[in-house]
Amino acid sequence: MAAPAVANIILGGATVYYAAVATAVVDETTVAAGAAWTSPWARVGYTKAPVTFVYEDEQFMAEIEEELTAVKARRVKESVRIETVLAELTPAYLNLALGGTVTTTAAGASQTAYEDLPVGGTATLPEYAWGFEGTYVTAAGVSFPVRLTLYRGIAKLNGPLTFSNRNNEYPGISLQINALADTGKSAGNKLFDFYRVTAVATS
Repeated sequence: MAAPAVANIILGGATVYYAAVATAVVDETTVAAGAAWTSPWARVGYTKAPVTFVYEDEQFMAEIEEELTAVKARRVKESVRIETVLAELTPAYLNLALGGTVTTTAAGASQTAYEDLPVGGTATLPEYAWGFEGTYVTAAGVSFPVRLTLYRGIAKLNGPLTFSNRNNEYPGISLQINALADTGKSAGNKLFDFYRVTAVATS
């Protein structure tokens, strides 16, 4: 393990992206820190709360009569979730959590322009690949990305849309993304990929 270094501490928030399931992890060499991820990755807009990543597992502990402490263990369940609150309230961002189809009508004679998202009565949950990026700065002052890609995830509203005249509050889309296993990948690589760029290419 490398020696501790304050440069490894990430200050600031993260940018969230989504794409179709099976989209490749964004390239570590050609996409610089803070640059837009390559298509078909699309950025989720501004956030009004931190991006949180939670990994949890359940472990079976084997105990024997001859010892006071468990002597063997294995993981029997694992889960991953990402949570944030989107600052922009639009049908397109609600669609990420609710499903359905957003339709757009252009302005015309006697017709206002609008976006429409009918919701309800569909059991199928929309699946996407999800990713987020933070940035750290080396001792030499160079910025490098830290990226996590969730191969498959389903999103849901994680709280109410609150409209209030008090406390300078405004409505946000509370989003929770829960991982699904990518069964097409090998064991040890079914949930997510995490990487940190540590140096520029040599040529």
